[in-house]
Amino acid sequence: MAHKVRASKPKNIFTGDREQLLQYTVALLSVALALGATLLLKAYLTPTPAALFFAAVMVSAWYGGLGPGLLTTVLSTLAVNYLFFQPVYSLNIININFLVPLVVFMLTAGLISLLNESRRTAQQKAEASLKSLRESEARFGRLTESNIIGVIVADLNGLIIEANDAFLQMLNYTQEDLRSGRIRWGEITPPEYIEVSEQAIEELRITGSCQPFEQEYIRKDGSQVPVLIGFVKQGDRTIIGFVLDLSERQAALRERKQAEVAQSILQMLLEHVPEGITIAGGPPDFRIIANSKLAQELLGRPGESLVGMTSGDYVQSYGVFLADGVTRLTLEQLPLYRATRNGETICDEECIIERPDGTRITASANVVPVRDSQGQIIGAINCWRDITKRKQIEEALRQRETELRLITDTLPVLITFVDSEQRYRFNNRAYQEWFGHSTAEVYGKHLWEVLGESAYEVLRPYVEQVLAGEQVTFESQVPYQDGGTRYINAIYVPQFNKEGTVEGYAALVTDISEQQAVLRDRNLVQETLRDSEERYRILTEVSPQAIWMGDSHSGINYCNQYWFDYSGLTMEQTAGYGWIDIIHPDDRDRVFKTSMQAVAKATNYEAEIRFRRVSDGSYRWHLVRGLPFRDAAGQIIKWVGIASDIHDRKVAEAALQQLNEMLEQRIQERTAQLEAANKELESFSYSVSHDLRSPLRHIAGFIELLQKRHSSTNILDETSQRYLRIIAETSKQAGILIDELLTFSRMGRTEMRYININMEQLVEEIKRDLQTQTPGRTINWHIESLPEVQADPSMLRLVLRNLIDNAVKYSQTRNPTEITVGSTENENEVVFFVQDNGVGFNMQYVHKLFGVFQRLHSDPKFEGTGVGLANVQRIIHRHNGRVWAESVVDNGATFYFSLPKLSKKEGE
Repeated sequence: MAHKVRASKPKNIFTGDREQLLQYTVALLSVALALGATLLLKAYLTPTPAALFFAAVMVSAWYGGLGPGLLTTVLSTLAVNYLFFQPVYSLNIININFLVPLVVFMLTAGLISLLNESRRTAQQKAEASLKSLRESEARFGRLTESNIIGVIVADLNGLIIEANDAFLQMLNYTQEDLRSGRIRWGEITPPEYIEVSEQAIEELRITGSCQPFEQEYIRKDGSQVPVLIGFVKQGDRTIIGFVLDLSERQAALRERKQAEVAQSILQMLLEHVPEGITIAGGPPDFRIIANSKLAQELLGRPGESLVGMTSGDYVQSYGVFLADGVTRLTLEQLPLYRATRNGETICDEECIIERPDGTRITASANVVPVRDSQGQIIGAINCWRDITKRKQIEEALRQRETELRLITDTLPVLITFVDSEQRYRFNNRAYQEWFGHSTAEVYGKHLWEVLGESAYEVLRPYVEQVLAGEQVTFESQVPYQDGGTRYINAIYVPQFNKEGTVEGYAALVTDISEQQAVLRDRNLVQETLRDSEERYRILTEVSPQAIWMGDSHSGINYCNQYWFDYSGLTMEQTAGYGWIDIIHPDDRDRVFKTSMQAVAKATNYEAEIRFRRVSDGSYRWHLVRGLPFRDAAGQIIKWVGIASDIHDRKVAEAALQQLNEMLEQRIQERTAQLEAANKELESFSYSVSHDLRSPLRHIAGFIELLQKRHSSTNILDETSQRYLRIIAETSKQAGILIDELLTFSRMGRTEMRYININMEQLVEEIKRDLQTQTPGRTINWHIESLPEVQADPSMLRLVLRNLIDNAVKYSQTRNPTEITVGSTENENEVVFFVQDNGVGFNMQYVHKLFGVFQRLHSDPKFEGTGVGLANVQRIIHRHNGRVWAESVVDNGATFYFSLPKLSKKEGE
């Protein structure tokens, strides 16, 4: 392979030409010498004149190869033919006797030239291979001696025969260990790599070499070293191996992986950390090498990459102001510039950033310069935090604190907060004015320092109680050292932390010294009031009416003398609710209920009550009025009442009532007579209707027989047949009318049976019945949620059937038909309605709508008897309900009926 590489290189053209010239010169000289020698020895060489020319060909081919050899062959052939074959000096190639020797000479000379060329080529290759081998051996020797990589020579049994120093140093062995045969492949290969090594050796046996592979070798001290191994086979039993120490490379790989992990973590931090982070590189420009996503958003440039900008350009790409929002920072005052140029560390420096769109945020900057081992600045890390919301919250808290302070300062009570160590933490203005000390002077001081020992001893039990977690309310006289002796009303409220521990208490203190003075004055006033009440009592005693007083809890506690004289009761018998005993038994429950309601509602009350008179045992009517008596605060302190005798007036009213009852009795008798007449009329209608059914049945039967006879004999003409159809239809309509009259008459006599009716279910049943009778029509039903009612089920079904059937009938000209069934309700009744989009009716004739035999439509398309709506009205009236209708011609109609809400007891 080394020969091929050398032969492929371009040769020096002049060196090649000189060599070829020399070779051909030798060829010419050889021919000349052979010619001269043959001419000298012509006498002896006559039989074989070409003998010496063979020598010339051999010399030329040996020295110059095939080209000079062939040249010598050609020249020798011409010389022999021209100088030694007869006729001399002529090229006689026709004579066979001369031609054969010449051809033989040429072939022999050519063969000699070819053989010499082959020998010469083989010699050149051998020389080139030898030279390449020597160069390879020299390179291998230099490689082995250079100790760049480990080189070993081993046999197939695993014994390492030779190794360079690099290999021995790699495993901490010496040349003595190598010569003693203590270094064997099986002993330096860890068990986990035996299989890999055996596969490599097997590959070596088959192919003569193996692909380089990685494994570890065991050092002399037992540690392991990672290596890259490659083997080639030399001869049948010898192996040459190359071993490269991978320790540094793996360390570099680990460091690179760690760097990649660190870079990944940094990138993740820059993407997700809730801080705006900017990292600047080293001098001279301190260019931005990393910028977090949040930093770009904070600066109002979320879509731009700021990496690569100089720190000077970076800090000037947005406006930075002091916290006042007016003073703009210069380049030298900017935090990042100060950190990178001056090495200054900035902590929580607040400033206002103005973004490109003009919006502003308040930010807190933390900048740390990065230094190398010599202390030189090689960059900086800038952390931005958006504290706009925090500043807003702080401002809101300050505003709230100001408002709270304003509120507490406005309140006319002393407000303070004391911590668990009994030290002041807050005082309102009233507290400051009372003690004459500002909040700053009192803050942090102990209670006894401000209150004085005497006042502290009075208040200490309450303080200890509230610090134990109990709210305290008390009134006491306290001798303050700076505020004098005062009478106070105090409320102590404990303040708990998240762990439930008392961390202090809030105190609300009211100076009630003036109230105590007022209380003394009030006692004096009350004494005066008692005198006034005594005078009032004297007046009530002589009154000709019963006067009483009491309260909401214990009942009556005072009555005047009139009451005792009339009732014969003593005060002890009357007190509380003893007065009820002389009330007429029929009035007691009513009176007690009325009085209790008035007390509960704190309202005036008035009632007429019959009291028993002790003198004759009779009951006399009295009008009793009571009203609450309130204090200045509006609180009821007692009830005052008066009972006036109205018995004579009640007697007159009773006489008038009796006269009214006589008139009512006459009205009832007249009503009964009218009802009897109506019942006779209904009975007559029923009888007439029943009697009319018999002839109608006969008419219908005979018409049917005539029609059957005609179908078999065809004896009637078309006019007769039309007469028969008219008679049949008329009799059918008369039958329907009679059925309607029977139903109408039954409505007045049928006993009512009230039960709970599911109106939605009832409407659905009627809807299903009507759908089977109206095939081919498009009807859109709108059935709303309907409440349950108490009514007679069969009667109510007839009402809904008539109303919904009318809605279907009178909307048959509409496509599609729209029918709505719904309800409304109020406190006393439930109103149902059936609405359609049919032909409607004229409201001018609405008064005729519910009369018997009254029909507002004469169109034969709308069949009917004029009894259905009369039935509806009669049924609803029997349920004490109402029925009415509303309509616009050609715009539909709505029929309403109401049912009263009945209690369960009434329904039964």
